[in-house]
Amino acid sequence: MELLITGATGFLGRTIAARLVREGHQVRALVRAGADAAARSRLKALGVDERIGAVTDEPSVRAAMAGVAAVVHCAQVGSRSPRPLAEAVNLVGAENVLASARALGVRRLVFRSSETVTRGSIERSYVDEDHPAPPRFIDRSAEALSLAEDLVAAASDDALATVVIRPGILWGADDTRWLPDVLRRVRAGRWRWVDGGRPMLPTSHVDSVVDAMVRALTMPTAAGRTYYVTDDERVTAREFVTRAVAAAGGGKVAAGSLPYWAMYSLGWWAERIGDPFGCNRSEVSRLGQVGYFNVQRARKELGWVPLVSVDEGMKSLASWASARGGVEVVARGEVDPTVCG
Repeated sequence: MELLITGATGFLGRTIAARLVREGHQVRALVRAGADAAARSRLKALGVDERIGAVTDEPSVRAAMAGVAAVVHCAQVGSRSPRPLAEAVNLVGAENVLASARALGVRRLVFRSSETVTRGSIERSYVDEDHPAPPRFIDRSAEALSLAEDLVAAASDDALATVVIRPGILWGADDTRWLPDVLRRVRAGRWRWVDGGRPMLPTSHVDSVVDAMVRALTMPTAAGRTYYVTDDERVTAREFVTRAVAAAGGGKVAAGSLPYWAMYSLGWWAERIGDPFGCNRSEVSRLGQVGYFNVQRARKELGWVPLVSVDEGMKSLASWASARGGVEVVARGEVDPTVCG
C-alpha cells in the first residue's frame, strides 16, 4: 500500500514510518522545509519519500497526497503552543488533510488525536469513547484537536473511511519530547509532584499506539470509529515518572509536593510568563487528576492489545538511554539520525 504520513519527523511519526516500511509499504512523508535535519535523515535512511510542505498549506498537502491509498495524520502541536498556531495546525491542518483526501479519492484516513480532547479541569476515571467533551477547555491545543476530531469522525462514509486514535502520554525509546522535558525540569530542581503524585497517569507506549494505528488502516470494523489506546495499567504519576527518570539515568527524583489548586495556580502563572520549566495548567491536569481510560473497544474491534508492558518498556528505555549516551544526551531531546527503527 502507498501511504502518506504527516508529522513524520515527530516521535510517533518516525516510529510508524519505520513499522510501515518494514512491512513493505511505500511511505511518503509530508515534511516542513525547516523540520529537524536528523529526523529527516532518519526518514531518508528508511527509504521514505519526502515531500516538502505543511499541513497548514492545502496545496502542498494535496500535492503530497496525490496517488496514495491511505493517510496517517500525526501532525499536531501541544499545550505549550500559542492559540493561533494550535488552531492552524490542529484544526486547519486537519481540515486541509480531510479536504485533500476527499478530493483525491483516498480510501482511509487514520487520525492521531489525544485523550486530552475529553479532559478539561476534571478527572476521567475509566471513561470510554462515548464520554462527552468537557464544557470548557483549559488547553487551546486540545480544544482545536477536539474540533478537528469531530470533523474527521463525521466525514467517514463509504468513499473515505476515517478512524480516530486517542493515545495518552507517548513514551518509549527514542522519545525526544516528553521524557527530555521531564528530565530538564528534574535536573533543574523545578519538578514538583501534584498531590503527592498519587493520581493515575494515562500512558501509551509508542509501539502499542503504532500497532493500533496500523491495524486501523485495514480493519473494516474500524471505519468511522474512535479508540482510546493506552497502556491499560494502573500506574501513578509518581511511580511512572520516577521509573522513567531512573531508566534514563537521571537517578532519584528529589521533589516536593503541592496540592492541586496550588500547582494549577502556578500553571496559570507559568503560561503568562512563558516559564520553560513550569507546568502549564494542562500538564498540571494530566499529572494531578485521574486519567484512566477504557480500551475495550480497541481490544474487541481492532483485535489490539498493548504490545509493551510498563515493565518491558522501562527496560527498553534504559537500554536505549544507555546506548544513546546517558541522561545528558537524552535530556537534550535530539533525534539520533542513526536509528532507523
